[in-house]
Amino acid sequence: MKSLNKILFVGIILLLLMPPLSLNVSAELFDKTQPRVVDNADLLTDSEEESLESQIKTLIDKYDFDIVIVTADTIGGKTPMEYADDYYDYEGYGAGVERDGVLLLISMADRDWWISTRGYGITVFTDYGIDKAGEIFVSYLSSAEYSQGFEKFLNVTEDYLTAAKQGKPYDINNVYLTKEEAEKERIRLEKENKEQLYGAIIGSFVIGLVAALITVLVFKSQLKSVRFQGGAANYEVAGSLNLTRSNEVFLYKNVSRRRREESSSGGGGSSSGGGGSSTHTSSSGATHGGGGGKF
Repeated sequence: MKSLNKILFVGIILLLLMPPLSLNVSAELFDKTQPRVVDNADLLTDSEEESLESQIKTLIDKYDFDIVIVTADTIGGKTPMEYADDYYDYEGYGAGVERDGVLLLISMADRDWWISTRGYGITVFTDYGIDKAGEIFVSYLSSAEYSQGFEKFLNVTEDYLTAAKQGKPYDINNVYLTKEEAEKERIRLEKENKEQLYGAIIGSFVIGLVAALITVLVFKSQLKSVRFQGGAANYEVAGSLNLTRSNEVFLYKNVSRRRREESSSGGGGSSSGGGGSSTHTSSSGATHGGGGGKF
């Protein structure tokens, strides 16, 4: 009897332990051997693919968050959003039970880019954050510098993951400089300082030149014994001019006009969104966020 009770007790303990065990198993269902750079449009060299794969693997291990880059010549009549969502879902990407991650799609057919997010990726990449990310890497895509563009995307992804981990995802109400933006700002300030320095040098030269010119003119004026007279009075012989008639003749007039400012009650106001991520349902029934554009 005692042995039966022990067996029942052990069975109950095992049953109580099963849910967390099953969660751990689900969390481990994350195939890290899959390629994270799928270059179907052949935009990258082998060495560039390897470098990007290595960078992505480091981020996956550090943040337990999936990151995928896909290029395609054609997307089979789907929209970029549909293609990106389906590729992520049906190829089995995603970390943990919520399939956390992000996928960047580059479609060469109509030169589209799209960022698809799922699970925690929806929190990391807000709508505002996606637009700002595009401003950083899309210019490289437009210049056919695809490897550099993808590197910039991965850098932004790490910045966003760091911010989200601290509880402050990059959003309209939580704007900060990413590493890429900070570097651009540094370069801008450096250029501005150089321009100010050159301006100061040129300004000093001009001031010195003007001062020298004034000095020369002063000394030159002191050398003149005869000066030009502005009127004829000094040359007139007294009593030689006798006016017999004088008239006032109207020649012209000056009129200045100024437009009267009119007040207007109309005008287009600007609207601001509340931030966050808009979501939709993919063909697999999963919830995705995302956004994109042209390059």
